[in-house]
Amino acid sequence: MNSVESCALSLKNLDCVLSHLRNLNKQKILIIDHDPRVLSTLVEFLNDAPYDVRTAENGKEGLEILRRKKEKIDLVIAEMYMGGLDGAALLERVAADNIQTNVLIMGNVFLMKVTQKILTAGAVGVLDKPIMKDEFLTEVKNCILPNEVGYNVSRVREVSRSLPRSFQQPLNTSREKVSPEALESFLKQRYRESDLKFEDLTFHFQITPPHGHVLFKKFFNKTFREKLREVRIAQAEHFLTESSMYIYEIARTCGFNSSSRFCQAFKRIHGISATQYRKKVWHGES
Repeated sequence: MNSVESCALSLKNLDCVLSHLRNLNKQKILIIDHDPRVLSTLVEFLNDAPYDVRTAENGKEGLEILRRKKEKIDLVIAEMYMGGLDGAALLERVAADNIQTNVLIMGNVFLMKVTQKILTAGAVGVLDKPIMKDEFLTEVKNCILPNEVGYNVSRVREVSRSLPRSFQQPLNTSREKVSPEALESFLKQRYRESDLKFEDLTFHFQITPPHGHVLFKKFFNKTFREKLREVRIAQAEHFLTESSMYIYEIARTCGFNSSSRFCQAFKRIHGISATQYRKKVWHGES
């Protein structure tokens, strides 16, 4: 290697070091959303901003990133309505684990009292969807500024209980009495998990599958799948009438793998499409 090549290599190495140092000084942002299109759009919004941006496709993955001690996330931007671990539940975990970061919640905000509860629980802001670039960048700039994170675990838990879409604490896997109320409670707490299986329920209650089938027939005159679909559609009815969420968002939130499956299930029960149902309720038709 001649002196010119050696010099060029040294300059390249120096450039890499300087680039690494610049990244170390950048404030870190973690964006959590189940929709890849939203993640892509928000990352694109931040392309020209001086931030180091990370992404996660669900709350559990995001929480794992936050729990890593080697790097501090300065701002978390989390979707409110995600299956498995939503915004309210994420706030609770952040508070319980004493993770020092700011959390900006985004979603279709339709009740101002809910917005206030989220802020009181410790979120630094609530961003309504659909998200506009200028508004988003302004909110990020305001929320990432150093400030005292005021998470209150009891207030976050209150928020989690008050929101029908929010994730509930994992159930206790100790043996408990199997009653209609207990079975329905399990489904209402886990309905958003698209991969929820009958085996998850039997494991939780520590009963055999044949006994579980007998109980569903006895208590509800339905199979596990039929009852789970009923619970999911009931939750979807709430979102259709009380929020401005898109149909595909409601489908995902309620545990359906696709909008088409949700629409088919909804129409099978109500005889009309989800969109027609929403219009009918909003217009006060009987």
